[in-house]
Amino acid sequence: MGLLISEVYINATKNVRFGESPVFESFTDDAGKLFKALQKEYGRCTSKVYVDTKEGTKTIGWVFQGRQRYEDSKEIYLREVWVTRHER
Repeated sequence: MGLLISEVYINATKNVRFGESPVFESFTDDAGKLFKALQKEYGRCTSKVYVDTKEGTKTIGWVFQGRQRYEDSKEIYLREVWVTRHER
């Protein structure tokens, strides 16, 4: 069974959120393998995703950033993908 994740897509050039995925099961249950695959697909990791809990701050995901072309032009924008891990 793979880790459960969801993704949020952001155009960082225009500061606009343009999509998100539902929670889905990844191809692996190894967080290291998942991280490397996501980094290869989405670009460099620029931050972690955090949530505040009663026990303190907890890391729940990563923020990846890379250059991407718009589908309808040759213009390039900076895309961020916020990947969040979910519990079963």
